[in-house]
Amino acid sequence: MRWLSAVVVLGVAASLAGCGGDPDAERAAVDETEELALAAVDGVVHEVADATRLEFTSGDHDFVICGESYAPGGVIHRVSLHFGPPDATVERAIERAAEALEADGWKVEHPGNPAIVEGVRGSNTLRFHFGGAATEVSIRSSCVETSDDVAKEYADRANADIDWD
Repeated sequence: MRWLSAVVVLGVAASLAGCGGDPDAERAAVDETEELALAAVDGVVHEVADATRLEFTSGDHDFVICGESYAPGGVIHRVSLHFGPPDATVERAIERAAEALEADGWKVEHPGNPAIVEGVRGSNTLRFHFGGAATEVSIRSSCVETSDDVAKEYADRANADIDWD
């Protein structure tokens, strides 16, 4: 029974050891993830929107806590963009998006739905979902590990609108 207590104590100590990171380094990692996603909006998303003549209607981005509610592990950055329908068929819009993603260095994936194409680069997944009435574009990062305080700091920020120029 003593060994079980020792294992529990060691497990708790190991899990707490990861909680004492450098907040400035954690913020820098989160900020870099956000910058990469917003650069994709200004780059490849604009290219696809121009190529398929998508009309931008709205967009925003935010952060949510990842991990367990009682033990946040960090934050996820999310971008959500809304457009009108493409001027081409859904199939042609998927082709154009896949070509633009590949040209920009994204690994292209087709998740099984013929109206969706995804690109993966670094910790971000960019998804185009083309439809007859609207097109949805999202970018989602994987969990960026941070302390509880840094995770809460980012999650408490209000959604920020995306400016489409």
